[in-house]
Amino acid sequence: MKDLLRNRLFREKKKPGIPRGELWVSGTILEVLGLEQTQNSIVALSSDINADICFFSYTSQVQQLSVESGEMAFNVSRAHDLGLVCGVTVDGPFERTVKEYGFMETMKLFYNEKLLNKQFEKYTAVAAAELAAAEKAGADLLILCDDIAYTRDLYFSPQKFKSNLVPLYQRLRDLVKETTIGFHSDGNVESIMDDMMDLGYSVFSLEPEAMDLVTLSRTLPENITLMSGIKSEWLMNPSDNIHKNKKEILNYVEDLSKGCGLILSSLCGLSNVSSLNNLKLLYSMLS
Repeated sequence: MKDLLRNRLFREKKKPGIPRGELWVSGTILEVLGLEQTQNSIVALSSDINADICFFSYTSQVQQLSVESGEMAFNVSRAHDLGLVCGVTVDGPFERTVKEYGFMETMKLFYNEKLLNKQFEKYTAVAAAELAAAEKAGADLLILCDDIAYTRDLYFSPQKFKSNLVPLYQRLRDLVKETTIGFHSDGNVESIMDDMMDLGYSVFSLEPEAMDLVTLSRTLPENITLMSGIKSEWLMNPSDNIHKNKKEILNYVEDLSKGCGLILSSLCGLSNVSSLNNLKLLYSMLS
Protein backbone atom coordinates (compact mmCIF):
# COMPACT_ATOMS: atom_id res chain seq x y z
CA MET A 1 0.00 0.00 0.00
CA LYS A 2 1.26 3.46 -0.91
CA ASP A 3 0.96 5.18 2.45
CA LEU A 4 1.71 8.69 1.25
CA LEU A 5 -0.70 10.11 3.81
CA ARG A 6 1.63 9.81 6.79
CA ASN A 7 4.51 11.26 4.78
CA ARG A 8 2.49 14.31 3.76
CA LEU A 9 0.88 14.88 7.16
CA PHE A 10 3.72 14.05 9.54
CA ARG A 11 7.09 13.96 7.75
CA GLU A 12 6.75 16.51 4.96
CA LYS A 13 4.44 18.90 6.80
CA LYS A 14 5.66 22.45 6.30
CA LYS A 15 3.53 24.11 8.98
CA PRO A 16 4.33 23.56 12.68
CA GLY A 17 1.97 21.81 15.04
CA ILE A 18 -0.39 18.86 14.88
CA PRO A 19 -2.07 18.23 11.49
CA ARG A 20 -5.69 19.35 11.56
CA GLY A 21 -8.91 19.33 9.57
CA GLU A 22 -12.67 18.80 9.88
CA LEU A 23 -14.76 15.97 8.45
CA TRP A 24 -17.99 17.98 8.20
CA VAL A 25 -18.74 21.58 7.21
CA SER A 26 -22.36 22.74 6.97
CA GLY A 27 -23.81 24.68 4.10
CA THR A 28 -24.98 27.29 6.62
CA ILE A 29 -21.38 28.36 7.18
CA LEU A 30 -20.70 28.66 3.46
CA GLU A 31 -23.86 30.73 3.01
CA VAL A 32 -23.00 33.17 5.82
CA LEU A 33 -19.47 33.56 4.45
CA GLY A 34 -20.82 34.31 0.99
CA LEU A 35 -19.38 31.14 -0.54
CA GLU A 36 -21.11 28.99 -3.13
CA GLN A 37 -22.89 25.84 -1.99
CA THR A 38 -20.27 23.61 -3.59
CA GLN A 39 -17.63 21.28 -2.23
CA ASN A 40 -15.06 23.45 -3.96
CA SER A 41 -15.92 26.09 -1.35
CA ILE A 42 -14.81 23.64 1.35
CA VAL A 43 -11.34 23.79 -0.19
CA ALA A 44 -11.32 27.58 0.07
CA LEU A 45 -12.57 27.52 3.67
CA SER A 46 -10.07 24.85 4.75
CA SER A 47 -7.21 26.81 3.25
CA ASP A 48 -8.45 30.04 4.83
CA ILE A 49 -8.47 28.58 8.36
CA ASN A 50 -5.02 27.07 7.82
CA ALA A 51 -6.13 23.44 7.99
CA ASP A 52 -3.90 20.66 6.68
CA ILE A 53 -6.59 18.35 5.35
CA CYS A 54 -10.08 18.82 3.89
CA PHE A 55 -12.85 16.32 3.25
CA PHE A 56 -15.36 15.77 0.47
CA SER A 57 -18.24 13.34 0.02
CA TYR A 58 -20.34 12.17 -2.89
CA THR A 59 -23.41 12.49 -0.66
CA SER A 60 -22.56 15.80 1.03
CA GLN A 61 -25.51 17.96 2.08
CA VAL A 62 -23.59 20.89 0.63
CA GLN A 63 -23.45 19.37 -2.87
CA GLN A 64 -24.03 15.82 -4.02
CA LEU A 65 -21.67 14.53 -6.70
CA SER A 66 -22.01 11.74 -9.22
CA VAL A 67 -19.33 9.04 -9.11
CA GLU A 68 -19.31 9.22 -12.90
CA SER A 69 -18.53 12.93 -13.10
CA GLY A 70 -15.10 14.50 -12.93
CA GLU A 71 -16.07 16.93 -10.17
CA MET A 72 -14.39 14.99 -7.36
CA ALA A 73 -11.12 14.85 -9.28
CA PHE A 74 -11.36 18.62 -9.84
CA ASN A 75 -11.91 19.27 -6.12
CA VAL A 76 -9.06 16.97 -5.12
CA SER A 77 -6.73 18.64 -7.62
CA ARG A 78 -7.61 22.11 -6.34
CA ALA A 79 -7.04 21.01 -2.75
CA HIS A 80 -3.63 19.64 -3.68
CA ASP A 81 -2.77 22.88 -5.51
CA LEU A 82 -3.39 24.75 -2.24
CA GLY A 83 -1.19 22.33 -0.28
CA LEU A 84 -4.06 20.47 1.37
CA VAL A 85 -4.19 16.74 1.94
CA CYS A 86 -7.53 15.47 0.66
CA GLY A 87 -9.93 12.93 2.17
CA VAL A 88 -13.26 11.54 1.00
CA THR A 89 -15.91 10.21 3.40
CA VAL A 90 -18.20 7.36 2.34
CA ASP A 91 -21.22 6.13 4.32
CA GLY A 92 -21.13 2.44 5.23
CA PRO A 93 -23.91 -0.17 4.92
CA PHE A 94 -25.30 0.26 8.44
CA GLU A 95 -25.42 4.05 8.13
CA ARG A 96 -27.21 3.89 4.78
CA THR A 97 -29.72 1.33 6.04
CA VAL A 98 -30.55 3.57 9.01
CA LYS A 99 -31.14 6.47 6.62
CA GLU A 100 -33.62 4.36 4.66
CA TYR A 101 -35.45 2.54 7.45
CA GLY A 102 -34.76 4.61 10.57
CA PHE A 103 -32.73 3.40 13.54
CA MET A 104 -35.31 1.26 15.33
CA GLU A 105 -36.47 -0.50 12.17
CA THR A 106 -32.86 -1.20 11.23
CA MET A 107 -32.23 -2.79 14.61
CA LYS A 108 -35.29 -5.02 14.09
CA LEU A 109 -33.70 -6.24 10.86
CA PHE A 110 -31.07 -8.05 12.93
CA TYR A 111 -33.84 -10.59 13.67
CA ASN A 112 -34.32 -11.09 9.92
CA GLU A 113 -30.84 -12.04 8.71
CA LYS A 114 -31.92 -12.55 5.11
CA LEU A 115 -33.40 -9.08 4.70
CA LEU A 116 -30.63 -7.47 6.77
CA ASN A 117 -27.91 -8.98 4.62
CA LYS A 118 -29.79 -8.01 1.47
CA GLN A 119 -29.82 -4.37 2.59
CA PHE A 120 -26.20 -4.45 3.69
CA GLU A 121 -25.12 -6.01 0.38
CA LYS A 122 -27.03 -3.37 -1.57
CA TYR A 123 -25.45 -0.50 0.27
CA THR A 124 -22.00 -2.06 0.34
CA ALA A 125 -22.13 -1.99 -3.46
CA VAL A 126 -22.98 1.73 -3.37
CA ALA A 127 -20.16 2.41 -0.91
CA ALA A 128 -17.77 0.40 -3.08
CA ALA A 129 -18.58 2.52 -6.12
CA GLU A 130 -17.90 5.72 -4.17
CA LEU A 131 -14.64 4.42 -2.68
CA ALA A 132 -13.36 3.29 -6.07
CA ALA A 133 -14.29 6.62 -7.65
CA ALA A 134 -12.64 8.57 -4.83
CA GLU A 135 -9.42 6.59 -5.18
CA LYS A 136 -9.45 7.17 -8.94
CA ALA A 137 -9.99 10.90 -8.30
CA GLY A 138 -6.72 11.00 -6.34
CA ALA A 139 -7.91 11.18 -2.72
CA ASP A 140 -5.16 10.73 -0.14
CA LEU A 141 -7.46 9.27 2.52
CA LEU A 142 -10.76 7.42 2.46
CA ILE A 143 -13.00 7.28 5.54
CA LEU A 144 -15.77 4.69 5.87
CA CYS A 145 -18.46 6.25 8.08
CA ASP A 146 -20.74 3.82 9.90
CA ASP A 147 -22.26 4.98 13.20
CA ILE A 148 -22.51 1.56 14.84
CA ALA A 149 -22.07 2.44 18.52
CA TYR A 150 -23.35 4.48 21.45
CA THR A 151 -21.42 5.84 24.43
CA ARG A 152 -20.85 2.42 26.04
CA ASP A 153 -20.48 -0.11 23.21
CA LEU A 154 -21.81 -1.34 19.86
CA TYR A 155 -25.54 -1.27 19.13
CA PHE A 156 -25.37 -5.03 18.57
CA SER A 157 -23.35 -8.01 19.76
CA PRO A 158 -19.72 -8.64 18.74
CA GLN A 159 -20.94 -11.80 17.01
CA LYS A 160 -23.35 -9.79 14.85
CA PHE A 161 -20.57 -7.36 14.02
CA LYS A 162 -18.23 -10.14 12.92
CA SER A 163 -20.83 -12.04 10.92
CA ASN A 164 -22.76 -9.17 9.33
CA LEU A 165 -20.27 -6.35 8.91
CA VAL A 166 -16.67 -7.58 9.05
CA PRO A 167 -16.84 -9.40 5.68
CA LEU A 168 -18.28 -6.26 4.07
CA TYR A 169 -15.69 -3.97 5.65
CA GLN A 170 -12.98 -6.36 4.43
CA ARG A 171 -14.38 -6.28 0.90
CA LEU A 172 -14.40 -2.48 0.89
CA ARG A 173 -10.87 -2.28 2.20
CA ASP A 174 -9.58 -4.78 -0.38
CA LEU A 175 -11.17 -2.74 -3.15
CA VAL A 176 -8.94 0.29 -2.52
CA LYS A 177 -5.64 -1.28 -1.50
CA GLU A 178 -3.54 1.58 -2.87
CA THR A 179 -5.07 4.23 -0.60
CA THR A 180 -5.08 4.70 3.17
CA ILE A 181 -8.52 3.93 4.56
CA GLY A 182 -9.98 4.90 7.91
CA PHE A 183 -13.14 4.35 9.92
CA HIS A 184 -15.52 6.77 11.61
CA SER A 185 -18.19 6.02 14.19
CA ASP A 186 -19.79 7.88 17.03
CA GLY A 187 -19.79 6.14 20.40
CA ASN A 188 -17.41 3.62 21.94
CA VAL A 189 -15.87 1.25 19.38
CA GLU A 190 -12.87 0.17 21.43
CA SER A 191 -14.10 -3.44 21.36
CA ILE A 192 -13.63 -3.64 17.57
CA MET A 193 -10.40 -1.69 17.16
CA ASP A 194 -8.26 -4.81 16.82
CA ASP A 195 -10.66 -6.26 14.25
CA MET A 196 -10.62 -3.08 12.19
CA MET A 197 -6.84 -2.83 12.27
CA ASP A 198 -6.59 -6.47 11.20
CA LEU A 199 -8.78 -5.60 8.21
CA GLY A 200 -6.33 -2.88 7.19
CA TYR A 201 -8.03 0.27 8.52
CA SER A 202 -5.39 2.60 9.94
CA VAL A 203 -7.08 5.96 10.64
CA PHE A 204 -9.85 6.21 13.23
CA SER A 205 -12.23 9.14 13.72
CA LEU A 206 -13.39 8.61 17.30
CA GLU A 207 -15.51 10.38 19.89
CA PRO A 208 -13.47 11.82 22.79
CA GLU A 209 -16.55 12.01 25.00
CA ALA A 210 -17.20 8.27 24.65
CA MET A 211 -13.68 6.84 24.84
CA ASP A 212 -10.48 7.32 26.84
CA LEU A 213 -8.48 8.31 23.79
CA VAL A 214 -5.35 9.32 25.69
CA THR A 215 -4.95 5.82 27.12
CA LEU A 216 -5.97 4.23 23.83
CA SER A 217 -3.47 6.30 21.83
CA ARG A 218 -0.61 4.94 23.92
CA THR A 219 -1.58 1.33 23.26
CA LEU A 220 -2.09 1.64 19.50
CA PRO A 221 0.73 0.88 17.04
CA GLU A 222 2.74 3.82 15.71
CA ASN A 223 1.35 3.36 12.20
CA ILE A 224 -2.21 4.03 13.43
CA THR A 225 -3.62 7.56 13.37
CA LEU A 226 -6.46 9.00 15.45
CA MET A 227 -8.66 11.75 14.02
CA SER A 228 -9.98 13.41 17.15
CA GLY A 229 -8.95 15.63 20.03
CA ILE A 230 -11.44 18.49 19.67
CA LYS A 231 -14.38 17.99 22.01
CA SER A 232 -17.84 19.05 20.87
CA GLU A 233 -18.35 21.33 23.89
CA TRP A 234 -15.34 23.39 22.81
CA LEU A 235 -17.07 24.17 19.52
CA MET A 236 -20.66 24.42 20.75
CA ASN A 237 -20.27 26.50 23.91
CA PRO A 238 -19.50 30.24 24.04
CA SER A 239 -15.90 31.13 23.26
CA ASP A 240 -15.37 32.33 26.84
CA ASN A 241 -15.31 28.69 27.90
CA ILE A 242 -12.28 28.06 25.70
CA HIS A 243 -10.37 30.86 27.44
CA LYS A 244 -11.47 29.65 30.88
CA ASN A 245 -10.42 26.06 30.14
CA LYS A 246 -7.27 26.88 28.17
CA LYS A 247 -4.94 24.90 30.43
CA GLU A 248 -7.19 21.82 30.40
CA ILE A 249 -7.51 21.96 26.61
CA LEU A 250 -3.77 22.34 26.04
CA ASN A 251 -2.98 19.51 28.44
CA TYR A 252 -5.52 17.17 26.84
CA VAL A 253 -4.27 17.73 23.30
CA GLU A 254 -0.64 17.46 24.38
CA ASP A 255 -1.30 14.16 26.18
CA LEU A 256 -3.18 12.82 23.17
CA SER A 257 -0.37 13.79 20.80
CA LYS A 258 2.17 11.72 22.75
CA GLY A 259 0.65 8.44 21.58
CA CYS A 260 0.09 7.22 18.03
CA GLY A 261 -0.40 9.56 15.07
CA LEU A 262 -2.94 12.37 15.53
CA ILE A 263 -4.98 14.51 13.17
CA LEU A 264 -6.69 17.16 15.27
CA SER A 265 -10.40 17.05 14.48
CA SER A 266 -13.85 17.05 16.03
CA LEU A 267 -16.57 14.45 15.56
CA CYS A 268 -19.44 16.94 15.53
CA GLY A 269 -17.99 19.03 12.69
CA LEU A 270 -18.76 22.66 11.95
CA SER A 271 -22.48 23.36 12.09
CA ASN A 272 -22.54 27.17 12.26
CA VAL A 273 -20.31 30.22 12.20
CA SER A 274 -20.00 30.20 16.00
CA SER A 275 -18.42 26.74 15.88
CA LEU A 276 -16.12 27.91 13.08
CA ASN A 277 -14.97 30.90 15.14
CA ASN A 278 -14.34 28.63 18.12
CA LEU A 279 -12.31 26.31 15.90
CA LYS A 280 -10.19 29.23 14.73
CA LEU A 281 -9.62 30.20 18.36
CA LEU A 282 -8.57 26.64 19.20
CA TYR A 283 -6.22 26.51 16.21
CA SER A 284 -4.61 29.76 17.33
CA MET A 285 -4.31 28.55 20.92
CA LEU A 286 -2.78 25.22 19.89
CA SER A 287 -0.31 26.62 17.36
